[in-house]
Amino acid sequence: MAIQFNCSSCNAVLRVSDESAGKSARCPTCQSVQPIPAASTPITPAPASGEDPFGAFKSDFNDPAAAPSSNPYASPVSGGTAPAVASGGYQPTAADFGEVFSHSWQAFKPNVWILVGATVIVFGLSFAFSFVGGIINAVAEQNNQTELFLVSGLISLLSNLVNIFVGIGMARICLAAARFQPTSIGMLFGGGDVFLPVLGASILFGIGLVFGFLLLIIPGLIFLLLMWPYYYFVVDRQCGAIESFSRAFAVGKLNWLTSIVLAVAAMVISLAGLLALGIGLLFTGPFIGVLAATTYLMMKGERPMQPGMGQPGVGQPAF
Repeated sequence: MAIQFNCSSCNAVLRVSDESAGKSARCPTCQSVQPIPAASTPITPAPASGEDPFGAFKSDFNDPAAAPSSNPYASPVSGGTAPAVASGGYQPTAADFGEVFSHSWQAFKPNVWILVGATVIVFGLSFAFSFVGGIINAVAEQNNQTELFLVSGLISLLSNLVNIFVGIGMARICLAAARFQPTSIGMLFGGGDVFLPVLGASILFGIGLVFGFLLLIIPGLIFLLLMWPYYYFVVDRQCGAIESFSRAFAVGKLNWLTSIVLAVAAMVISLAGLLALGIGLLFTGPFIGVLAATTYLMMKGERPMQPGMGQPGVGQPAF
């Protein structure tokens, strides 16, 4: 059960767990702190133009339920129609790639320069570490100095850790863009809260991927198609490694055809960026990021809507 009530400042509908009764919560729409009533109060639907349909990043998962496929790109499943869930909710759903692509383009356009700017920073950091490490490694080989080889190795390790850190921030920018929430370059450096879980889950994913490819490649491809959303469950929902893989499998098995189409589309878009003298990658790279983030959201049952197209009366998770 959950407690639902109206924000006294903006009239948005908020939803929290029963355990939060008597505490306070911050409204994700107007950021005001609201007292949580002891029980649900009558809900007054907020005007569509003033309601944020995306909620916050933190809320309890809804009970999962499979939804049917409605497009030729989604895996065939049986059962009834499943409604969209609130931001942060979880309801494995067969995603429509046409809807995913259209939504991603609409989300990318208003955030293009922030996404490109963040991509430039990510590429710049990677190039700087590679440049410094290359120089030290060259000097070490020329002078046969073991100490410099160790320094070069430490720089390479640091580069990988930094790439993981900013990768989390980039994923969160793409998720915010896909939800039509505010984005900023500063989000690129806000991934410290899930750095260790992402690192641990990524190591386990890498081991599973290598093991799968050693088994005649096909098992590795199947593992990749089914489990790739694990990353977003950790970054977006702060799941542990095991829970992230469990939820990734639940949405992945409904969307293996969608994942194939996503992979092919990403390769074609990347090739287009390379053909544009490589500069195009500054645009195609972040667009693929928004595309993957949108696919994850829709695979888990979330249907973010553009501002002004909210669904009155649907509770938003407060945080």
